[in-house]
Amino acid sequence: MANIDIKTEVIVPEEIRINLIREDFLDTSHTFRIFFEVCLGITCAIFGCILSNLSNEAKVDIILWVFFTIMVLGSASFLYLTHNSYQKAKSQASRK
Repeated sequence: MANIDIKTEVIVPEEIRINLIREDFLDTSHTFRIFFEVCLGITCAIFGCILSNLSNEAKVDIILWVFFTIMVLGSASFLYLTHNSYQKAKSQASRK
């Protein structure tokens, strides 16, 4: 193996900040994110079904509107819970 002599100069900061996070809140945030994505996917599928019924001038069943409303509310609530849990996972110093 060859020896190569390289002059190296390293400039380091005077202070290094390490932001700690709480892993339990972060795991909860990831779980809520997965539920949000599932609800969002179901919402988009129901919305596509509603749009296809409207474009074919067919009657849209009330049950589709009920499921659509429930999934929109579920998506919004899981998005809020994801954000809230992620903010709790951050350390106090990194929130400022």
